[in-house]
Amino acid sequence: MVIVDCHAHLSDDVFNDVLSDMILDLQRENIFVISVGMNYVDFEKVVNISAQNKGCIGFGLGLHPIQRGNIDKRPLSLIDTNELPGLFEELASSAICLGECGLDFSKWLCPTSIERDMQRSALKVQIELSKKHNLPLNLHSRSAGKPLLDILRQNNVEGALLHAFDGGKKAIKQGVEDGHYFSIAPSIVRDPSQKQVATNVPLDRLVLESDSPALGPIKGQTNTPLNLLKTVDCLADLLNCSKDHVIEVTTQNAVRLFPKLRNHIKL
Repeated sequence: MVIVDCHAHLSDDVFNDVLSDMILDLQRENIFVISVGMNYVDFEKVVNISAQNKGCIGFGLGLHPIQRGNIDKRPLSLIDTNELPGLFEELASSAICLGECGLDFSKWLCPTSIERDMQRSALKVQIELSKKHNLPLNLHSRSAGKPLLDILRQNNVEGALLHAFDGGKKAIKQGVEDGHYFSIAPSIVRDPSQKQVATNVPLDRLVLESDSPALGPIKGQTNTPLNLLKTVDCLADLLNCSKDHVIEVTTQNAVRLFPKLRNHIKL
């Protein structure tokens, strides 16, 4: 059965010279990747990579809560979302999800309540677009697990993907109760927070992600979707089941979460 990577960044420049060879490897291992964009500069590249590799790569588009400014990184603001409605009128029919979007309350990136509220306002715009175009959300929530879950609940969002979730057990429980899914990256082999998610979320709410080029099994090394095989190995050991079962269930979960996957993969 096909393995689905629900969250990766194949448009990252680190892959420019190796993408063609990596795609051959993905096809050999039967891995389908949802490559997500994070900013307007990224979008065209994300869409083109998907269009050139149908059957292997799909895409999602969204505005990450932390954007690159003229000098340094800065929190997303409401004005940043002005071009999104028109963009999604054009591209929503081809997208699998809306994201990467969400909240990031890391103190060094978003130190003030004003900046956190700016992010919330920008996320609400993307929530409304996801509802309008029937696109599930693919969400970032670093240092903001509970605030993100609260805003999803307040806006009646069900069935979103919580990528690289770092919240505690209470937040994980709320996410499960509210119908959300959690993705597990290859960093689970070294990251206790990923193991906590994997062991506190029912298997029927888990999916796989690479977050390539980040969150690899070895910190500091470039990650690729091929490392999902290591995620599968680790989950099978943690959950005391076979690797085939992990692949089968997480792929079924991915299709339930992202129905448009049925247009891209054979089950």
